[in-house]
Amino acid sequence: MNTPAHLVVNLAVLGGGRRGRYARQIAAGAVLCDLPMLLFFAWESLVQGSSQEFIWGHAYFEAGWQLFFDLFNSIPLALLGLAVSLAARRSGAALLFASVLLHTGLDLPLHHDDGHGHLWPLSAWRFESPVSYWDPAHHGAWGALLESVLVVVCCGVLWRRAARTWQRVALAAYAALQVLGWVLFYAVR
Repeated sequence: MNTPAHLVVNLAVLGGGRRGRYARQIAAGAVLCDLPMLLFFAWESLVQGSSQEFIWGHAYFEAGWQLFFDLFNSIPLALLGLAVSLAARRSGAALLFASVLLHTGLDLPLHHDDGHGHLWPLSAWRFESPVSYWDPAHHGAWGALLESVLVVVCCGVLWRRAARTWQRVALAAYAALQVLGWVLFYAVR
């Protein structure tokens, strides 16, 4: 799933009721898994001057980068963080790790050959889903449609919770962009 989709879904799923006061921690957990990818892309494109073809066809699959991605997408490490947070009665930290786990749980079935080692450091095994959230060669239209429906539903949930007009406008705009992106990339082709 795309990073903004994780943000919307995680806030909708984990941010209800009294947990809403931990929206920053939930948001941080939602984007934390993808932060290494953003740093990787910035390094490879802006510092190294690498082409898009090299970045996504070669550099992405280098062992060092894969380890960096796996560290932030590790289910065992997130479970450990969640357990420590719960034992210490740190609700904000617990929701951050719960958000990381939700992110990885949603990514797991939607990555074909670009997935992460979600069991690191216990195993180097990588799940290769038959469905991709983006790759048309691996049912990407269906994966992206599932993501779009989930985003629209979660934007609706967040819309009901939103206290400010600008929040509702932003949610409506993001839901519309998500649907428009799917239509332009998959339905029109």
